[in-house]
Amino acid sequence: MAASGPDPAPPPVRAHRALPPALAALCVGGVGIAAWPYAVDDAWVIARYARRIVGGLGYTFVDGPPTDGVTGPLGLVPALVAEALAGEPILGQKLAGLAATMVSAAWATAVAGREAPRAGVVTACLLALWPLLGVWSVAGLETGLATLACTAAGVGLLARRGALLGGAVAALAWLRPEAAPACLVALALHTRAAGRGAGPAWALALAGAASVLAFRLAMFGALLPTSLAAKPPDLGHGLEYAARAFLVVLGVFGVLPLALATREPTRRELALVLAVHACAVVLAGGDWMPGFRLFVPWLPAAALVMAGPIAARLDERRRLRGVALLAGATLVPLVAGVVAIGDAREAGATRDTAGRALAEHLATHARRVALLDVGYVGFATGLDVVDLGGITDPRIARLPGGHADKAIDPGELAARDPDALVLSSRIAPVVGADGRLRRFAGHPVEARVAAFAWVRESMRVTYVAPYGPRSYYVVLSR
Repeated sequence: MAASGPDPAPPPVRAHRALPPALAALCVGGVGIAAWPYAVDDAWVIARYARRIVGGLGYTFVDGPPTDGVTGPLGLVPALVAEALAGEPILGQKLAGLAATMVSAAWATAVAGREAPRAGVVTACLLALWPLLGVWSVAGLETGLATLACTAAGVGLLARRGALLGGAVAALAWLRPEAAPACLVALALHTRAAGRGAGPAWALALAGAASVLAFRLAMFGALLPTSLAAKPPDLGHGLEYAARAFLVVLGVFGVLPLALATREPTRRELALVLAVHACAVVLAGGDWMPGFRLFVPWLPAAALVMAGPIAARLDERRRLRGVALLAGATLVPLVAGVVAIGDAREAGATRDTAGRALAEHLATHARRVALLDVGYVGFATGLDVVDLGGITDPRIARLPGGHADKAIDPGELAARDPDALVLSSRIAPVVGADGRLRRFAGHPVEARVAAFAWVRESMRVTYVAPYGPRSYYVVLSR
């Protein structure tokens, strides 16, 4: 009888566990690369601040005292490094955001997989089929860094790791102010479980919050960011924003796995944190940017919560229920995300053509320009800018009205002495033979400024350009 050979080697468990995190990170990275041309206008605000700081002009957007035009100051760090090393701040912002989001996806998947391999696979599937995560990773804002901090907060709460939770909350204080209510609830839940052992978490969290408040007070003479005054809360818009987000971000039945997860104590805590954040976003009035960026940073944490109930229903007896839950949480986000990738690429191409042409015209013919979208034009031209929305101008930010509806006084704007005015329009503008602007459809503040007597008397249309399929830019010059 032939001797039996050696026992077969055990399956490479560690290698199998590494596959879902790698898949999640690669899918997020792939979406980010596909959407790489995209950068929201506010990303160029960060880039201009970084360029001026490195150039020795101080924490300013225009010459004068420091201004708090960057809501999350920690998001400036990648831009500062990239500007100092290569003169490309936006590249640093994009690379940091993409890397942080990929790490977040892999981390959340690995944590879920350690508890149950099937839950790790489900987490990877959720994150791979939520393309908005990858799109926002390269948009140039602090969203990627905030995603990493939110993921760390979620893992810290689930694993009862107070130092990790406290450090994450400290980072979020420097990144996203609307995360404060969710962070407070997470700290309270951790305290209930850890008792006196929660001291390190609170110490780190309070140090982060105190340091950013001290920074703002010393630098700008105010405790709260300028954006809170520039964009006052609108409860109606916040409710609409959250309702659309639940559909587009979590899918038709995405809330169901979150509800099922409340049967598990630790998952219930993280689900409560997510619910509190949703309420905070509503109270903050939502956001005017596409793609629901205020919810995106919590997506890896949401996947951690949702994966357990979905994975538990993928056994032989309830497989159809599990597949239905997974499909209900991913089909709408996947379709919306694919559309968002196409829109992101188109927006990037439009900026590189029509946006660049507009910037070149202004750089040649203007000295100081007043407009609402100050980011790309301000960065590309280096011109002095009057920010009609108040994001980078605390005086305008404190005026009555929303971000695009500031009650600007004609005399005050005239005193700023802009020699060019850039207006947006949702229709093709009508320009008279004398160069006067007869009709356009812009934001309320733009309509108000265009109607000023001194603007009508002293400015004429010198440039009109389509900007995308349903938008135009109109330049009025003295």
